[in-house]
This record gives sequence, structure tokens and C-alpha cells, in this order.
Amino acid sequence: MGDLSSSTNPPDDHVTLIEEIDQIMEHWSDEQQEFAEKEEKLQAERSHFLADYETLADSVIKPTMHAIVGRLEQDGGGGSVWEGTVGDKHPGRLILWMSLRGKLTETPRQDRNPYLQLDLNPGGRRVDVWEGDMWEGRGTSRDSTPWQLSEITADAVTQRVLGILERATEHGGEFDPPVPFG
Repeated sequence: MGDLSSSTNPPDDHVTLIEEIDQIMEHWSDEQQEFAEKEEKLQAERSHFLADYETLADSVIKPTMHAIVGRLEQDGGGGSVWEGTVGDKHPGRLILWMSLRGKLTETPRQDRNPYLQLDLNPGGRRVDVWEGDMWEGRGTSRDSTPWQLSEITADAVTQRVLGILERATEHGGEFDPPVPFG
């Protein structure tokens, strides 16, 4: 074989075009680095948000919900606090289930019991709020204005529950049982 070096050296204008690969790759690398830094920052913010929520849930939300259950029981009603997760979207869920008459004897349900449901939404950096004022087969369940962590206080939780209970008691008047077939 002969000398390939003379036949494989590209002309000068071609060398300039090939050098543009360096610029493209450098730009791509910069974008990858920027993306990685943004992702790291988002993960740090998410971790910080989750830690702040856990502290708030343990020091404010759950104690307030348990105090409400105690007061409901003292006044002839009942309730319970449920805590769990619902997939990755809601890694934290707290539900205050309530009864206007006696302890909860059946598994609480949104179509049967008043409730306040708080769903942690780390992607939105908020707590999604759901309320239900169902009682004696009447009432509604709906989403409500979400909370920022800074808005959650014992008074805020209690005010939401008072509104739910007020609406639920409006549904608990005379209940017309189904008429049996005869």
C-alpha cells in the first residue's frame, strides 16, 4: 500500500467545518452539565420540602387532628386519623375521618363520612386539600384550595374542620329512609 497521509488530509476549509463538531459537542456537554445542576437543585429543594413537611405534620397537623378526634368523642361523635402514601405522586397522605354520632364502627368512606384529606404534593411544593361533608347520605366531596407549608397552622386545620362539620350537620337533619317495597 502506498502513503495514505497525502490522500487522507482534508482541505483546509473541510478542517474548519470538522472543527464545528468541537463546538457542537462542547455546547451539548454544557447543556448536560446545566441539566444535571438543575436536577440536583430540584432534588435538594424536594428533600428540604419533604423534611419541612414531616416536621410540620408531626408537630402541628397530626396533633391537631388527634385533638379534634378527642373533642368529637367528648361531644358524642368520633373520628380517626389515617396516614399513608399513594404512589409517587402523593408520598404523604393524612385523612381526618369524622363521625357526628358515636365512634366510627365501619371503615370510613368519602361517600359516608365527613373528612379532611391532605395530600403532600412535592412536585408542586404544596399540600393538596380535599374536604367532604357527607353525612346520612347527603353532602359533597370536593377539592379545596391547596396549602403552602407556611399557611398550615393548628388554627388553619381547625378552621377547615369547623367548616366541614358545619356543612355536615346541615345534612344530618331528618333523614328519610328508603320506603320498603310492599
